[in-house]
Amino acid sequence: MKKTLRIFSMGCLLALSACGEPAPVTWNANLDVDCKPQDPLDKAYATLSTKKFWREQEYDMGTLKKAGEKNLSMSRTVLDDSRGQKGEYFQRAQKAARDLGLSGAAQRAHVKENMDRYDAEVKDIEMRIKYQENALSWVRKCTTAVHAELRKLSLSPVEYDPEKRPR
Repeated sequence: MKKTLRIFSMGCLLALSACGEPAPVTWNANLDVDCKPQDPLDKAYATLSTKKFWREQEYDMGTLKKAGEKNLSMSRTVLDDSRGQKGEYFQRAQKAARDLGLSGAAQRAHVKENMDRYDAEVKDIEMRIKYQENALSWVRKCTTAVHAELRKLSLSPVEYDPEKRPR
């Protein structure tokens, strides 16, 4: 019994250590950073049902790409809108300072504090865009890798259709 438990524990440790580095996106993905099956379950599935596994990855990459492009587009729109409203934001900060009865150094400090907050928010949006661009780059790389795996199996890549999830 102890020997069986020890062998099982060692097997679990080996399986966990065989996990690849997670994908560089926040989406759930069955592929690691190198576009290989991510964990022992994914590796077993890829081995036991190779064609089905890679067809599902092809579909998932299409879903991730479509969602990522939409998120990136919306984030760029928000960034453009935010940059376009900088003058208006500055004027509102000045008005708020006047409404508070501030003048001189206190007014400038209040406006600066608000503009620093504005700049931090814009910088945060820019960082999210950079992260989304990196994630989409990974999706494109993995889409290419998935298509290569499908070709190895003598399967042609299929154009993404959200209505046709592989079975």
